[in-house]
Amino acid sequence: MAIRSETYRAVLRQYGLRPRHIEQWGKAAKVYTDSGLFALKPLESEQEAAAIWQSLHYYGRHCPPLYGTRQRSLFAAEGGRLYYLQAWREDEAGSRETAVRPFFRELARLHRMTVRTVQASEEEIDAYQKQKKDEWQRARAVWEERVERYETAWYMSPFQLQCCTYFHEVMRAYWFAEEQLAAWEEAVKETKQWRIVWVHGKARLSHYVAPYWISWERAHWNSPVYDLVSIFRNHVRTISPLEREWFDGLAEYETELPLSAAERAFLYSHLAEPCGFVRCLERYEAVSHKERNEREHVAALLRCYMAFKNMEAVVMHLVQRDAAQPQDETAGSETPAEEDGSG
Repeated sequence: MAIRSETYRAVLRQYGLRPRHIEQWGKAAKVYTDSGLFALKPLESEQEAAAIWQSLHYYGRHCPPLYGTRQRSLFAAEGGRLYYLQAWREDEAGSRETAVRPFFRELARLHRMTVRTVQASEEEIDAYQKQKKDEWQRARAVWEERVERYETAWYMSPFQLQCCTYFHEVMRAYWFAEEQLAAWEEAVKETKQWRIVWVHGKARLSHYVAPYWISWERAHWNSPVYDLVSIFRNHVRTISPLEREWFDGLAEYETELPLSAAERAFLYSHLAEPCGFVRCLERYEAVSHKERNEREHVAALLRCYMAFKNMEAVVMHLVQRDAAQPQDETAGSETPAEEDGSG
């Protein structure tokens, strides 16, 4: 910690700052000075610096301003690493849940600023679908091999029993994900077009401190769905149960940037994909029987399962919403026609 503190002080000297106190907050340092409160954050690569620079270019007023060094550079170099400095911003939202709707709405507005349509060749579409199907097939093969072996045991451990209990639910999720991926493939091949935006790359509620978005290190060009999948995967893993606002988050997003049928199928396939389970299985198998802490492995598997069920609830809500939408649209389209006729 002392070495890191000295490095921080060397970096801060490049900004003409003398810290009174430094606290570590995740990857960032909270710096107390006579000139104010600052956030100092290291970068892993020049690519991350480029991502931040590009984000400032595309979303300037939505990104917290960066302070320049005495040499008028946006990034300070020290010990082979780059750093950037900005004002420390406290979360003024109070309860984080009250910010869910504006979070989705503002993310859509960001995406809308940079949205562009690109051509998608059949070769690219087929290659991506094959990549995902192969990935899911490998995961299913791991599950099947483990469960077959566990079921032949004279006495299953608590972890093994839970795996066998969850098996059919997980297999159904993979089936649904593949079904939605096929729907995406069909829809994209019809138009041969795909939308991309400058995505945040690590979109989550903690990175939205109204009116700013922070931590742009992983920003890049991708489908807007990339950020939406990242949001839900992170949230279902960290908070349970989900509040109503999270079920309605996508609807809030689509008030600003409606998704196409292809984008919606792509979103559902990636949300439905069971995540984390195979890692739990492999970690369990990697430890010898004598060294296993059965309780820890069961707890890890249960966390995966709870996130899985949270995500399942989100996907089912969205699918049911879509199933009801044609009726809503038909009802909505009749009213203007009657009004026009009365004129």
